[in-house]
Amino acid sequence: MVTVAKSTGTQNRTLTAGPCFMTRRIVTCVALSLWIGLTFNGSLLEAATLPTADAVLLDLHLSDSDRADIRQGKIVKWSATEGSDRELAVGMVLLAKTKATNFVELFREASAYREEKAVTAYGEIAGDGTLADFAGVRLGPNGEKEALRYLSAGPGEDLNLDVKEIAAFRALKPADGKIVVSNEQVEALVRQTLLSRYQAYRANGLAGIIPYERKNGNRLRAGDELSLSIMQMKLLAKYVPSVHTTLLNYPAVTDGQKALEEHFYWLNLDLFGRPTYALSHRMLFQVGEVYFASDRHYYTSHDYNSLQQGVTALPTKDGTLVITLVRVSTDQVDGFGSSAKHSISRALMGPYFDSLYETLRAQAEKKQ
Repeated sequence: MVTVAKSTGTQNRTLTAGPCFMTRRIVTCVALSLWIGLTFNGSLLEAATLPTADAVLLDLHLSDSDRADIRQGKIVKWSATEGSDRELAVGMVLLAKTKATNFVELFREASAYREEKAVTAYGEIAGDGTLADFAGVRLGPNGEKEALRYLSAGPGEDLNLDVKEIAAFRALKPADGKIVVSNEQVEALVRQTLLSRYQAYRANGLAGIIPYERKNGNRLRAGDELSLSIMQMKLLAKYVPSVHTTLLNYPAVTDGQKALEEHFYWLNLDLFGRPTYALSHRMLFQVGEVYFASDRHYYTSHDYNSLQQGVTALPTKDGTLVITLVRVSTDQVDGFGSSAKHSISRALMGPYFDSLYETLRAQAEKKQ
């Protein structure tokens, strides 16, 4: 059974380094997303019921050489199946000779909050949310330039907004142009936009995510992108189906499928001179002896559409398999040259995992 504890609204400094992709701008953004939660409690599975490490690795469709490297304690990256031309998927696997509970503690130590220059501000959102939860949202860096983008917003990829949001920002600027709109006025509407999107998602989950208006009357539905990403998480569906169901159906879940922990955050990221606002939903699950941490970006203001990341600590007869899988939807890899862009993106994503996994492996070996 999975137990549940709601967020208390206290700030949790657990932003950590994670993966990256495509341009240096997006590399920095996604590198901030990895999160592992607090303290775990629960019953353990009998050793006889545990799968072998190789049985799990076969489900990942890894090569013989990759499986051999993992059994020897090496860290292996792999490219998972992607659900669309817009999706980027990358993973890493480590077999640690330690219990899952010990490994989670080690992971917390290795991935605790570290100073990241790109994070200019962040905050936790409590309950139904109020504008006060977003008081720290500011237009910066280069706030005036970003304010002008919002005031002249239109369909497209420069800002992820829907028709009503675009109209609201444009309405701030008088037609005669005689009144100067302050950054504070734009900031106030950004806060309201984030609050509205948070409330819509919290009430209705993926179905409540407001689409992004694109050119020629097209719409990008981040909820559909996230649903597709979750459906591709076949290993999770096989070994922890209740968690997979929760990720798809949140908040409409049964008591036995609720998260052990869930927290909501807003982030303001300085991405090479431009702020990016992201709304993050973090869930932590324990099912028997298996631990799974999810970080979902269900709204971002530009450059990528959504992110679904999961870290699984799965006990096996050979040790604990730690499997990280990140799926990101971005228009920047769609269309002409998509195959080449995907290849470059996967190469960029790897280094941000390396130091974290090396630390975990070294610490796990010391505590065997």
